[in-house]
Amino acid sequence: MSETTTPPADKKAKREMGIMGILGVAIGIGCLLMAALGALNTAFDWDLVLRIYGSEVEVPDSWDVVIGVAAFGVLLVGLTYFGRFVTGKFKDAKGKPLIRVGIIVAALGLLFLVGRGLQIVALTSTYGSMLAYYATDGDLEDVKSELAKDPKPEELSAAVGRAAQYDNVEALKLLVAAGAPFSDIDTDEEYRSCVVGNGDVSYEFLQVLIEAGASPENCPAPDEVIFNQVTRSRNDDSEIAKRVKLIAGAGFPLDGHPDYSDQTALAFALREQMPETAAALQAAGAK
Repeated sequence: MSETTTPPADKKAKREMGIMGILGVAIGIGCLLMAALGALNTAFDWDLVLRIYGSEVEVPDSWDVVIGVAAFGVLLVGLTYFGRFVTGKFKDAKGKPLIRVGIIVAALGLLFLVGRGLQIVALTSTYGSMLAYYATDGDLEDVKSELAKDPKPEELSAAVGRAAQYDNVEALKLLVAAGAPFSDIDTDEEYRSCVVGNGDVSYEFLQVLIEAGASPENCPAPDEVIFNQVTRSRNDDSEIAKRVKLIAGAGFPLDGHPDYSDQTALAFALREQMPETAAALQAAGAK
C-alpha cells in the first residue's frame, strides 16, 4: 500500500498559516495585557506612560479605550480559531437545535462586541477621544455623557477644535461650561493656534468663545488672530468687520501678523478693498 504524502505546497501553506496564527495570538494577548494595564491606569489615575525602545507609548486612561483595546485583542485571538471553533461546536450539537441556536447567538454577540470595540479604537485613533468625536456633529447627550467622565484638559481642547471644524455651537457651549481651555494644548506647541482666529466658524461660535473668556492671555499666537480672520476668512467684508469688532473688544492685538508676512490686517484690508473691515480696524485703533 502506497503511503499518502502531503504535497510540498500544502505543507508550506500549513506552516505559513501556523505562523500567522501564532503572530495573531501573540499580538492579541499583548492587546489584552495593555487593556488590563489600562484598566488599572484608569481606575487609579496613574497616568502611566511606557517607554519602548526610546518611544513613549501612553497607556489607555479611559474605559472606552480600555474596552476597545481589549475587544481588539479578543478579535485577534478569537478570530484565529473562531470559525473552526464555532463550526466544531455546531457540528457537535447535532440533534440539539436549542444549543445550536445558543451557539449562533453567542457568536453574533461576540462579533457585535468586537465590532463596537473596533469602532471605538478607530474613532479614538482618528479624533483623539470619543468626546472629540461627539463634539463634531454628534448627539449632545453623548457629549454630556463624555463630559461626565471628567475628561483631561487635552481632551477638552481637542473637542473644542473638532467642534470648530463643524461649527457646532451647542457642543461648544457644553465644552466651555466644563472648563475647556483655548490654548490648543492637544497640539504640538510649534503648531498651536487660537480657535478665535478660525475664519470658518460662525459669528455665534466666536461670540461663545469670547463670552467664555477667550483672550490673548489664554490663546496661543494671539498676534495672528485678527490677521487670520481678515486674510483667511471666506466671509464678505461686512461680516469680517463684525468679527473684527468682537475680537478686538476682547483685547486681541490689531497690528500683529505672523512671521511669514510683513503686513498687518489693516494693510491687507486696504489693499483688498475691504472698506468696512478697514474702518472697523481703524476705529479700534489699528495703525
